[in-house]
Amino acid sequence: MRTAIHIAVSVVALVMVVGLVNHLSVTRRVWRVDLSSARSEPLSDLTRQTLAMQPNEVRVTVLFDPSSDLFPHVMGVLRDYEALSPRIRVQTVDYLRDPAAGLKVAAQYQLGAGAKDLVVFESGNRHRVVTAGELSVYDTGNLRALVSGEERDVRRVGFTGEYQFTSAIAALTDSGETHACYLLGHGEHPPDGKDKGIGYAAFLDLLRGQKNLTVDVIRLAGVTNQIPKNCELLVVAGPTAPLLPGELQKIEAFLQGGGRLLVLLHPYTVEKSTGLEELLARWGVAAPPAYAGDDQFTSYTKLDVLSQNFGGHAIVSPLRRSGGALYFPLPRVVAPMPAQQMPADAPKADVLVKTSASGMTRSNVKDGNAAFDPARDVRNQEIPIAVAAEKGGVSGIAAGRGTTRIVAIGDSTMMTNETLDEPRELAGNRDFANMAVAWLLDRPQSLAIGPRRIREYRIVMTSRQRRILSWAAIGGLPGAILLVGLSIWYRRRI
Repeated sequence: MRTAIHIAVSVVALVMVVGLVNHLSVTRRVWRVDLSSARSEPLSDLTRQTLAMQPNEVRVTVLFDPSSDLFPHVMGVLRDYEALSPRIRVQTVDYLRDPAAGLKVAAQYQLGAGAKDLVVFESGNRHRVVTAGELSVYDTGNLRALVSGEERDVRRVGFTGEYQFTSAIAALTDSGETHACYLLGHGEHPPDGKDKGIGYAAFLDLLRGQKNLTVDVIRLAGVTNQIPKNCELLVVAGPTAPLLPGELQKIEAFLQGGGRLLVLLHPYTVEKSTGLEELLARWGVAAPPAYAGDDQFTSYTKLDVLSQNFGGHAIVSPLRRSGGALYFPLPRVVAPMPAQQMPADAPKADVLVKTSASGMTRSNVKDGNAAFDPARDVRNQEIPIAVAAEKGGVSGIAAGRGTTRIVAIGDSTMMTNETLDEPRELAGNRDFANMAVAWLLDRPQSLAIGPRRIREYRIVMTSRQRRILSWAAIGGLPGAILLVGLSIWYRRRI
């Protein structure tokens, strides 16, 4: 009888345990405890609300290098999402250990052959991409020291993963579309052109794929032709013919209303103005009729520039930290306007990219040839070749409609199919394009979600201390083990 009672009680207990476990799995009553030294902050109310209102399943693909210092932060936030919502499904793809899987993800979402370190959110037939460059906040004081040459290390102080991820999920459920407009009618780069040297098909794939934008081709020559009211971003990519005064007025009105403009100047228009130069000057950006060169950092034609010299702007902070470079086949000079030539309420313009200290200008341009003019040009100076301007907002902070933002680049050929899909060694032109568009389209829908704090530790040693540490690792530790072994062997012999 005692044995029967024990068996009955055990069976009842087993049934109760199994039933309780299934009850917890169905109701998703999850208790999670973070035991790491840097405990993650709880998800914001806005994120919880967004996940609770998500009607469809969201598949999250993490295409990341697991050894990246951002990877634990990315997975920590996404695991919180997964625990909070049964509709979030996360999978990781290590593109280093499984290159075929990485290429499959890149092809599926039209990310380009070199896609890496990004997170894809997909629901239904829509997807959004968040790249590693969008996930960090950097010490602005440190960046100023970097620009002045006082420091060389870029310190990451915040992780914006929750802000970016929640925004991406919210965008998937939003029935509205984000529209970009691509200007044509003046010899611009063909938006769907497959030619390596002049086509912009890869750039348009980036806009439609990674940024999930609807891209409309527009012409402004007609009296009734206007920039659509739903246009979030206007792209002017390398016009070779002048814009009409009426067209420039329409672009000016678009900017006055808080529009976002990405303008890429064609190298061959140095000899003749397109009208964009005068428009940019009113917004704090100078585009003089001169090429920029670099006596030290060129690669193929001696007219190109491979730059690793970046300003302190949020767009290029990830490139500075990672030691990236940008390739400009034939850059023009693009620089902030002198402060004394601008009114007090002028837009704030910041240098994004410049040549090395071995840079120079070439303004003696004739029949497509450029030469150094000692009377007008300079040598052995840093020459700006890309600028970001902003009016109506705080630099580097998410801005709503009413804040005008402009990115002006002195070489439209840096975004052609060749330089995006087949970049030169170390060049990160695709990353730069992605981050520039992300900054231009920044919106405040998730401003309630602040960045998570990140602690970074640095060990500062002199060269002598490094040598001592190296010898201790190479000879000291093995030698100590050998000495202990010899002493034990000697004692056993005795």
